[in-house]
Amino acid sequence: MASFFKVSIMAFFLLAGGVFLSSPTQAFRTSEQDFDHALEPSSNNGEDIIPLELRHYLDECLEKLGQECGPMFFTRIFMDKKNEIPTSCCQKLVDMGEECHATITESVISRPEFSANATLYETRALDVWKMCSD
Repeated sequence: MASFFKVSIMAFFLLAGGVFLSSPTQAFRTSEQDFDHALEPSSNNGEDIIPLELRHYLDECLEKLGQECGPMFFTRIFMDKKNEIPTSCCQKLVDMGEECHATITESVISRPEFSANATLYETRALDVWKMCSD
């Protein structure tokens, strides 16, 4: 499991396969549909690179986070939008748990569109966690 996350971090925060927009600055418009797309399967040959068990775990995490809050965190971490995160969303993030937060982040970073800036996204994700958990 730890090796998968190392690989995910090196390959990720994203989603690709040529389906997503080519420019990271234009890639996200904070709609629920776009947020869901970030966690869709992606590989060069069209196969799901996220194992089924992990996909189920991610779905459970995202359900806890909710449709309103997920896109806010995505734009904050991956699009560097300094959007205000409501207290209610921070509470959902904390209730969801740090492991879910890290797993979602690593899954996005594993996508080709986001993998080049993995360290930056991990730092932002940690900053968001600290902001909400304090």
